[in-house]
Amino acid sequence: MPHRLILTLLAALFLLAGCGGMSTIKTSWRDGADTAGPPRKLAVFVAVKDDNLRRMAENRVAQSLQPSLAAQAAHQLGLEAQLDTPEVRTRLTEAGFDAALLARLVSVDKTQSLVPPQPPFLPEPFLWRRGPYPYFSPFYPFHPFYPYAYTTPQVIEDTRVIVETLLYRLPEGKPVWSAVSESFNPASSSEVVEDLIQLIGKRLRDEGLLPGR
Repeated sequence: MPHRLILTLLAALFLLAGCGGMSTIKTSWRDGADTAGPPRKLAVFVAVKDDNLRRMAENRVAQSLQPSLAAQAAHQLGLEAQLDTPEVRTRLTEAGFDAALLARLVSVDKTQSLVPPQPPFLPEPFLWRRGPYPYFSPFYPFHPFYPYAYTTPQVIEDTRVIVETLLYRLPEGKPVWSAVSESFNPASSSEVVEDLIQLIGKRLRDEGLLPGR
């Protein structure tokens, strides 16, 4: 296999390995006095500026909770993501909701870092070459080794998406659980949503605040 093709494949594998997103819960809190257990009917709110993203995210969260829990997206109820207003809480209570889950986008932070030029770590067999000349012979041209001796500097951009998720009891509108999560280098908004559905859902189930599947 040509040396340049080998380098190209290695670079592609490195980039693919670095593109995947990863979400983690950085901090969480629970009201120790709350003993109500899983809700019976849950309203799902996602507070973001993009209305299409909000609708998609609310729908996916609600779908992920069904059928073990009666859950409905807030936009389908004609409600804005504002649980601090008595009108919203009253409408939810009258409709039979005893809890609400609110996910709020806190920030999208982008940082850049410069990776300086450096020799790649390639095993010695990559440098083997047939021919009568030994390495570093005065008759052996240097240019075949140039791609393996130097790399160009690269600017790497990292993205961190911070989301706060809260569980409220109704009709009081009192938060009883919250978590701040971080998604690192997500490929898309959809990936953040799917990651958090799994991550937050598991944590809430583990703490007895959502019914098991």
